[in-house]
Amino acid sequence: MTGTAPYDLWETARRNADAMTAAGNEPRRHHLLPAFYLDRWAEGNRVRVTDLLRNRNAYEVAPRSAAFETDFYRLDEADGLSPVYWEAWLSQVEGHAATAFEEIDAGTLSEESQEWLCLFLATQMTRGRKARRGHRALLAAQLAQVREANGEESLAEELRRGDTFAFTDADDVATIMREVDRVLENPELLPITRSNDLEALATLSSHGAGLLATRHLALYRTRRALITSDEPVVELHENMAQPALYGGVWGAPIFAFPVDPHTVLALYRRDIEPRFSGSTLDVQETLDLNAAILANSHGFAISKPGDKLAERLFLPDEPSGYGSERFTDPESGDTLFRFWAPGRWEGREDAPRRVVTRWWPAVVPPATPPTEEEQAIIAGWA
Repeated sequence: MTGTAPYDLWETARRNADAMTAAGNEPRRHHLLPAFYLDRWAEGNRVRVTDLLRNRNAYEVAPRSAAFETDFYRLDEADGLSPVYWEAWLSQVEGHAATAFEEIDAGTLSEESQEWLCLFLATQMTRGRKARRGHRALLAAQLAQVREANGEESLAEELRRGDTFAFTDADDVATIMREVDRVLENPELLPITRSNDLEALATLSSHGAGLLATRHLALYRTRRALITSDEPVVELHENMAQPALYGGVWGAPIFAFPVDPHTVLALYRRDIEPRFSGSTLDVQETLDLNAAILANSHGFAISKPGDKLAERLFLPDEPSGYGSERFTDPESGDTLFRFWAPGRWEGREDAPRRVVTRWWPAVVPPATPPTEEEQAIIAGWA
């Protein structure tokens, strides 16, 4: 890595957060998308917000009045940090990312700025509602795995000692297992603290940034304006109805990220060479990409003022439950469990295939394990 490592920002964030608390100036509006990014869609200091959770109601507001939730990253006083520590941490990431966007605009993206860009993108993938659901799915899979491998008594003893559940020595195994079964049925019920959620954000961001750094980056222009959303980093698979089991930041063939209304960044897996880099997507390709951006969203979409596309495109319902499966590891023979939060297109016959056709090679190879050199790159971000 070059220059100032992204994870040297911890102490700066702590100092900034402490200063805000001491001054009685703790921000309450916690943005899911930073202001500098929303400004790229603004005209006359207005962007169009389409509320996907309220019948696609649309309204136009100043960028700084869009895409926020009150106290979304706030910590409890008992956590030992300023309540706005994570808001300060995110502000540090966003400040460096803003410089990377300026360099993209100028066509001069430096190696250090590319590192910050990867951290910013990974953070965008882990800071919202979808990531919190994914975090619970992962913990549910771990509970199932421990019970399968070590038995109910061992899991009960582990939960009595840990902080996931508030169990005591007085709680018997049957009582604890009833609670575990309830959580495995619906991981949303896991009693996770805000601190746990936010620490997972930072851990997953650092790991994801290292994985994104192994990818090829390519920029494309678009004839029709792009939208963006509260989940702007879109994981693309050949068939969006059947995402690869081992996809994610390592295995997914392509990620797409709208940089501004007429620029999209494609991040190709390390074994897939970018195709037609620098070219301009036609209107149909841009509409297909916009449909994928919209379907990846959770609560809202953002577009230029007057652009009603997010209100008109087909939007599959967001699944309310979790997926789960039990399978055997072909190498070890162990029984494994997988829990996940399905996307909007998963399992649908009308799901798109090969979004933006020109991006895809004739044959997409299966994801392979990282080489030693790539493992070193990834480890350098942790």
